[in-house]
Amino acid sequence: MRLLRAFYTTVAIAATAFAFSASASAADLTVTAFGGSWEQAYRKCFVQPFEKATGKSVDVILGTPVQWVNQIAANPQKPPIDVIVGSVEGAKMARDRGLLDKLTPAEVPNMAELNPKLVAYGGGYGFPITYGAYGLMYSTKAVPNPPKSWQEFVEGTVKGQWKAALPSVSYVANAAGLIALFTKIYGGSYDNIQPALDQVKRMQASGNVTFYSDPNSPLMALRSGDIDMAMYFDGRAWAEHDANNPDIGYLNPAPGAVGYPNMAQKVKNGSPLGLQFMNALASAEGQACFANAMQYAASNINVKYVPKVQPRIATEERSILVSFDDIAAVSPQWVETWNKQIGK
Repeated sequence: MRLLRAFYTTVAIAATAFAFSASASAADLTVTAFGGSWEQAYRKCFVQPFEKATGKSVDVILGTPVQWVNQIAANPQKPPIDVIVGSVEGAKMARDRGLLDKLTPAEVPNMAELNPKLVAYGGGYGFPITYGAYGLMYSTKAVPNPPKSWQEFVEGTVKGQWKAALPSVSYVANAAGLIALFTKIYGGSYDNIQPALDQVKRMQASGNVTFYSDPNSPLMALRSGDIDMAMYFDGRAWAEHDANNPDIGYLNPAPGAVGYPNMAQKVKNGSPLGLQFMNALASAEGQACFANAMQYAASNINVKYVPKVQPRIATEERSILVSFDDIAAVSPQWVETWNKQIGK
């Protein structure tokens, strides 16, 4: 109990310190971003053009969606963040805690150009900028004939035709990208994931599969030859192909790969300037810049892709769109069942 109390005290102090720091910032707007190449493209495609067009300054902060939501909840009347761009899971947390403004094309005109199926992920509180597919990244040298379906992937792994990596229960893609996908393919339901876990257990028992929780692990394992393929995000796989490893290939086995959206949301009681920034995030011009840099599918239907990127972009025909709200409702039970049968 003493350790738990100390933990919460530390979190409260950190959140308060962050809130003071952000509110004391001289910037006109504070927004969030993921790090690495994602942040670089975000600044180039959205932040810098916005600052040039409006004459306003934007502070970009890095971190995790859970951290951002907790920081806003610590000071909801004067939030330290004006616009959150993060994961679909974090977006639901913010929505459930009443920390967001509802948005329509009346406030954000460029929303009228967004794919309504993707906008639905926000439940009226924001929209995806892009989404990526969670399919198979593989070595074209080690696997010249990659599996055309997820059933072929499972059977080939069991037979030892390749060494594969799967998302562990602690990685963000485990629930929707693996369990929900295999439930769709092998039967069962969100209340009965046993058919999906049985296939994972078969691969695990073969000794030809490993589990990862760090997104960089499959990239390093593929370079070293420790694995031949991994369930992975398309944009990250193509980025690795272009930057470090031209022997990497990527495909969405039939009947498709789960599509993962990011989410942009306007924080309640945040700066009104956030609405203008949200409009920039929804714009075809900004999303075209960002989607071509990150090689993810844009939510704006008017975005054009460069010839190299176009064939790599996830499409609705090759993607499986799941309800992350429904998955979030059963995730605690899934984690418990996974830990009992597969391990942490």
